[in-house]
Amino acid sequence: MIRYNVKARLAKDLGTDEFTLEEFEKEFCNDSPIQSRKEAYDYYTSVIDIIGEGANDIDSILKHIRNKGGSKSIKLGTNIIKIPSNTENLGIGIYLISDKNEGIFKKDQEYLIIGYNESINYLTIARNLEEEISIYKKQKWETQDWTINIKYYNYQFNEGDEYIIEPNVLWTPFDFWEHHNPTLAEDDFPIKTEPIIEDHSVLHEVIKQGENRNLEFKSTLRYCIKKKLPQDFIEKSILKTITAFANTGGGTLLIGVDDNGKVLGLDNDYKTLKNKDKFSQHFDNLLKSSFTEPIDALLNFGFEEINSQEVFMVIVDSSSKPRFLKYKNEGKEFYIRRAASSHSLDIEESYQYIIDKWHA
Repeated sequence: MIRYNVKARLAKDLGTDEFTLEEFEKEFCNDSPIQSRKEAYDYYTSVIDIIGEGANDIDSILKHIRNKGGSKSIKLGTNIIKIPSNTENLGIGIYLISDKNEGIFKKDQEYLIIGYNESINYLTIARNLEEEISIYKKQKWETQDWTINIKYYNYQFNEGDEYIIEPNVLWTPFDFWEHHNPTLAEDDFPIKTEPIIEDHSVLHEVIKQGENRNLEFKSTLRYCIKKKLPQDFIEKSILKTITAFANTGGGTLLIGVDDNGKVLGLDNDYKTLKNKDKFSQHFDNLLKSSFTEPIDALLNFGFEEINSQEVFMVIVDSSSKPRFLKYKNEGKEFYIRRAASSHSLDIEESYQYIIDKWHA
């Protein structure tokens, strides 16, 4: 059996550097899952009516959260540390909870299906909705025709995958396509393809330095040369490096160059991403979906040519505040540079590093 939990976590700005968190939740469970869902939705909309002045869409929720959010901090001894808003999981929504493992749903864990949470992207919600209706079909539960066809853009697609998905799911008020589709990418994240440096002899000199605290080489953006197919861990290694550079002293990332400084080019990535434009779009989508807050202002990137091969250069500025990586459904992670590699810090280490770097 599954149940539904309406849950909210909102930050109330006190007008100073301090804030309080407003939290509440209410669970709905009876013999009819679809009836539980409808009762949860009625309660959810009644809450939105109060905080959103009668509106029930995602923009009203976002406006309310942002208006009440402000900058947040945690206090460690006499030190106050500013942290990204996402780390408090602000939002309000309906969560599905299963009493046993069902597909992607783990027993007694919460999965957002309607609403908004700063730490959960729209692709995860869409997939939760698809999994939800598959359980209804498997268990032959009544849906009372409370379904809808949605359309969304799968920015994590691999070669051969469909990237525009149009499933039938249990009812949701959210228009995925209106808020997230390829036509919005250029406005939200302009694709920068112009070369960063004009004299490519400079690039030769950069590569000759070898990897160090401020310079990292990566053979590909996502293609695993050993397995000969795209792999998530390759993508994540790129994002780890960007995060670590931002949290340390900045740095330069060259994609298409192996660890020994040999220029490989980008042909392996082009095979799976079709062309240079798709490469740029995929990189933009990774930036959009993998950080707890936008990091674009710290980056300058573009294609460069060396030895008749293309490489992708990413220059990362040092951040004025902590930056956290959140890749796909994994938890938040904090990385820094040490010598010539990126290292993850645990919670205690992260807090101490943040104090030393930004609040000492």
